[in-house]
Amino acid sequence: MMFQSRIVKIFLLVSAWTIVLTVLLIASQRFGHRPINSQQVLRSFSELTPEIHVPGNHSDARKDRKAVLGDFRNESKPRLPNCLIIGFSKCGTLALRGFLSLHPDIVSTLKEIRFFTLFYKKGLEWYRDQMPPSKQGQITIEKTPSYILSPEAIERIYEFNSSIKLIVIVRDPIVRLQSIYSHTFSDDPKSSKNPTFEEWCEGNPRSQRVLRTVDYAQHIQEVFQLFPKQNVLVLSEEDLEENPMGVMRQAEKFLGLKQSFSKEDFVYSKEKGFYCFNTSSPHYPEILDSVVLNRKTGCLGSGKGREHPDIDGRFLKGLVDVIQPYNVRLFRLIGKKFSWENFKDASR
Repeated sequence: MMFQSRIVKIFLLVSAWTIVLTVLLIASQRFGHRPINSQQVLRSFSELTPEIHVPGNHSDARKDRKAVLGDFRNESKPRLPNCLIIGFSKCGTLALRGFLSLHPDIVSTLKEIRFFTLFYKKGLEWYRDQMPPSKQGQITIEKTPSYILSPEAIERIYEFNSSIKLIVIVRDPIVRLQSIYSHTFSDDPKSSKNPTFEEWCEGNPRSQRVLRTVDYAQHIQEVFQLFPKQNVLVLSEEDLEENPMGVMRQAEKFLGLKQSFSKEDFVYSKEKGFYCFNTSSPHYPEILDSVVLNRKTGCLGSGKGREHPDIDGRFLKGLVDVIQPYNVRLFRLIGKKFSWENFKDASR
């Protein structure tokens, strides 16, 4: 009975300290006080927690106490994100987030939360409530590709967490233009009322529609003005399509995670023309609630892999000539170069 009584006391102490910690964290966020160090609170709690003394069974008592403390530290609950996928749209952000969800130390939001652009006034508690449950030590990822287009959102992210990890994924700019075009007219792609691709580009490779789509460097530079480059990982959609395993290894290293991805997690779909989740992988059942996909094939929805419009050869050459200087600026900025099909001749 004495042993059971002490166990009850420990649980009561755990509950009391949980309430105290929550109140302190809320107060520090709302009133601008210095953030509370939860590890210090846990250490204080551990020191104040009484040892369980059962005659002749000291080791078992210590194990029970450690189990109680372990449950407290490993409580699964919504936590603010440690990493954001901030851009760019139509560059594979959905596939990237989905593949990352295969890692056991990563949890991610199913939808784009758009907190730093649309719902900032709702506050951090609301933002936290949108996150999936995670355990201490896991990384929570949120994906909203429009963040990178908003300097105000980038500033808000910096104020939220100046050491947060940011992931950016880019794509052959001309293919991205084609993808945006296909998405725009996806409701009725064969309609005669739809403009041609060239008309949609306003008949000019230097139109504002084209230039604001292809200039990745401008937005990434705005990120680098606040965040150190080592906190930003820039990936290519083409690499994700051709070698998802290699991209996942880059992400693991960037996030400081142990290697967990396996080639067996991905399978190439000849029908789709890109890699899908391998339904035979032991990890596959674990991510079904984290990704919207065809559960039988393991491929993402019909929105991925839409047919792209043809481009007149002369107009294509004009696009290449206009866009190539933007690519050069991007590669110099990020310190690496991507092999994009439309620009192979231009880069020679």
